[in-house]
Amino acid sequence: MKVFRTLIQLIFVLSISLVIINPAAARDLKATLGLIPPYAFSSDKGMLVDLVKAMDEIYTDGKITIDAFPTARAIDNLLKGTHDFFMPMLKSDTMDFEALPFRFSETLWSSIFVLYTNKNNKEINLSNLANYKIETLSNIISYFDIPMLPSAGLESSLKKVDMGRIDGYIFSMGPVDATLKKLGLKNIKRTNFKTFEGPIVVKKGSNGDEVEAILLPLLKQLRENGTFDKIMAPVLNQEFKEW
Repeated sequence: MKVFRTLIQLIFVLSISLVIINPAAARDLKATLGLIPPYAFSSDKGMLVDLVKAMDEIYTDGKITIDAFPTARAIDNLLKGTHDFFMPMLKSDTMDFEALPFRFSETLWSSIFVLYTNKNNKEINLSNLANYKIETLSNIISYFDIPMLPSAGLESSLKKVDMGRIDGYIFSMGPVDATLKKLGLKNIKRTNFKTFEGPIVVKKGSNGDEVEAILLPLLKQLRENGTFDKIMAPVLNQEFKEW
């Protein structure tokens, strides 16, 4: 009887120890993604959607589900605690990292931003942009250390640059180059502006630590077996090329 009681006590202590050693085990996660093509067209389609699905497939201690929303709401989901991690977001050195209500985890890709200007403007350059009317998306204006104007839309801004109504537009090279070719605008020149990192975003503190303890080993496995490169290929190893 004494031996049996001792065995039960040992099993109990071992169980408690396992919980303490691995607090993130057997936990479901919820990803909140911003509706930004090509990263997320919906909760079921997009590059980052496919990446989260791939992580879920190899995650054996729970499941990882996906919800996609307009960016502001998606970030709010993380801050309210209804979801565990957010993507996509770019990391800028203009940010006050200590003041942010979240933190950046592992970088998944890099995004080249390009300055698009009117060919007839021979004076504008990277050192004097503060003297000109430059547009970008309203939710990333804080990424820049120069005054920026909010864009009503990618196509709208490019057409205004082409007609000389504004001096320039700055945004990610991939979608803008594709749109520029589609519109067939001939009066726009391109200048390599800056490269931003695209990391996973988690909450500060122990919650973010627990989420990272689950996600980072999964990402490592996907990188090692080639799945990560296959999914993220369109935004990996980007280079700015003159036309």
